[in-house]
Amino acid sequence: MAAKWVEALLALQKVDMRQRELEQRLALLPREMSELKARRDAAVADTHAAAQAARKIEAEIKNCESEIARLQDESRKLQQQSALVKKNTEYQAMLNTVALNAKKISDLESRVLKLMDDFEAGKAHYRKVKTDNDAVTRLAREEFEELLAFAEDVKKELARLRAERPELARKVDSDTMTRYNSLLKGKNAGAPLVKIENGICGHCHLRITPQAMNGISKGAVTVCDNCMHLIYDEGSEEL
Repeated sequence: MAAKWVEALLALQKVDMRQRELEQRLALLPREMSELKARRDAAVADTHAAAQAARKIEAEIKNCESEIARLQDESRKLQQQSALVKKNTEYQAMLNTVALNAKKISDLESRVLKLMDDFEAGKAHYRKVKTDNDAVTRLAREEFEELLAFAEDVKKELARLRAERPELARKVDSDTMTRYNSLLKGKNAGAPLVKIENGICGHCHLRITPQAMNGISKGAVTVCDNCMHLIYDEGSEEL
């Protein structure tokens, strides 16, 4: 059976290590959530860009069609007016304008045909992008909701552990508790109380001195002379 101070401290350490683990995990959640939001926003922006590209082509088609209609209307009016013109120079100028308009209309109609092909390709691209990005957005949303639920579970477990800790801490003597808390809050992220195996410290992995081993054999609160972590040996007679 383990020495009482070891049993008490291991029970406390189990709670503290779990609490540390959960707090570290909780601290990572905001970054993970931000990454999910960024992934979602990028997918939405990509879909929007594909839609805008298709709409831009559609708008250009409408502009071309509007210009064709304007040129056709202008040519009709010129042809009607040409019957009333008496001067040959004015008549020729009107005919030239009508011919120029016909060339412009022909070019615009060719442009419209090309744009219509581009528009169909743009719509097809948009549909594919939207399908792909809808899946990305849906997955990001699901993962985000899972993280929210996980965060709530972590907070509940942390609250339970924090409520349990005072009772466990009361079972440890004050001097040992002071040393333990100092190790727990130090820069070192390891466990304050570590087991030795074959005379080797479980924290610094150096051999335990004979003096320390003697203290352990007597059931005394003992620290590693190298790393100053609390140590215990499951193979000692006291345990």
